[in-house]
Amino acid sequence: MPALTLPTLASFAFVIVGQALGLSLLPATRGFTALWPTVICIVSFVLSFAVFARLINNGVELSMLTPIVTITLQLVVLVIGITVYHETASMTKIGLLVGAAAMIGAATQL
Repeated sequence: MPALTLPTLASFAFVIVGQALGLSLLPATRGFTALWPTVICIVSFVLSFAVFARLINNGVELSMLTPIVTITLQLVVLVIGITVYHETASMTKIGLLVGAAAMIGAATQL
């Protein structure tokens, strides 16, 4: 795996932000019937997946990158759901997600 350089970390952040943007826009697309939210949603997913593919092409291991992106994205979207869409989240749900994040973090160190 390549060293964690600034471009690698920036690419990782771009993937997280792009996918979080796409996911957070899904309700606004109204089932892909609202034009501009749909366009922005699709473009954000395509661009984030393109950067994700470049990260893998540049030597970041898929088996490490995917779990880290997944759990980070789950936590970010949880915060977006609570703050933007006023969804409820029990302490049990939050605790389980944080626990899962810790376990995935530990597993990627093995």
